Amino acid sequence: MTAPTLTEAHRMLRRYSTTWYEPTLAMPAGLDEAITGAYLCLRAIDEIEDHPELGAEDRSALLQGVARALESSITDPRLDRVFAPHRESLPEVTLRLAEWAAVIPDGIEARALETVAVMAARMSAWCRPGVTIRTEQDLDRYTYAVSGTVVMLYSDFWSWYDGTDTDRTNGLHYGRALQAGNIYLDHDEDLTRGADYWPNGWHGTEMIRYIRSNLAGAHAYVEDMPEESHARRFFGPPLQRYLGKLAEVQQASCAG
Repeated sequence: MTAPTLTEAHRMLRRYSTTWYEPTLAMPAGLDEAITGAYLCLRAIDEIEDHPELGAEDRSALLQGVARALESSITDPRLDRVFAPHRESLPEVTLRLAEWAAVIPDGIEARALETVAVMAARMSAWCRPGVTIRTEQDLDRYTYAVSGTVVMLYSDFWSWYDGTDTDRTNGLHYGRALQAGNIYLDHDEDLTRGADYWPNGWHGTEMIRYIRSNLAGAHAYVEDMPEESHARRFFGPPLQRYLGKLAEVQQASCAG
């Protein structure tokens, strides 16, 4: 299997993420490849979880198949068999998962793919028919599974690259805050496709409270990083942009 060029992987990254595209390109060689490849692998499985045409059982089975493939060895033929029943409806970023994995440097590839496999298995469980977010504890588990785990991986990236140590507990708050914010901002869009990530009986007030309960840790996660570290350059600006967007939506809601 031939890895795509980094320029090609960057084009795919830009297609899917306005938030993380510029911070990723600001990273030095090595970190750039690790973050780009890992992000696209994670986006590949995220596109399965959020697929608007596939039923819950199909999405769950696909994600479980990806998890099993990654746990053994990632090869095009193995993933081809997983994707074959739904190849025509899956996006390019998903079908090329093995290629994105090949972008990740050897020294950190196994750790990154372990995270992708774990997340695929967790997403598979969340996709199963009848599984919903009913309580705040369910929301905690979901935001950890789909965002907190990613921040833990990136903490390993910093450590692998130059030994930068970060507070992983606060990293979980960072992941939860951003994921809960996305759930808040995307609520109407999610409902149109039959997905609801809000606990039973929650409204905007409860979701904002939940976001704020994680923001102190999110800020501390960034502020505790060395001033000129790659970690701070990567995670700092997206947090500020996210807070600005959230404030704009809240102001518009109050004005309405």
